[in-house]
Amino acid sequence: RVEQVFTDGRMSFEPVEGSEEEFPAEIVMLAMGFTGPEKSPMLEQFGVDLTDRGNVERDDDWSTNVDNVYVCGDMGRGQSLIVWAIAEGRACAAAVDQALTGATQLPAPVTPSAQQLR
Repeated sequence: RVEQVFTDGRMSFEPVEGSEEEFPAEIVMLAMGFTGPEKSPMLEQFGVDLTDRGNVERDDDWSTNVDNVYVCGDMGRGQSLIVWAIAEGRACAAAVDQALTGATQLPAPVTPSAQQLR
């Protein structure tokens, strides 16, 4: 577990001592959203590469440099509109489905390199 703490007026999360548990899992999905320009220590713990803008680097199939770790939405694009996060989430789910089962029938409405119209 973690608890919300405020230090110098800034919110963060701290582990609750003694609350650690391990759960066997084949897949773990984190929905982190955009919490600000500060990077979570979790990114360093995962060992994912970052872009020059500080976003998580991803390939054309939404995967990172770490096996079986995928990224979409704000973590890969940077702070953006919810419609981009939704579209990327759907497309990333299709890529994960393809990786796990060898095929997918899920829609992939955008690619990782898709840009908004200007």
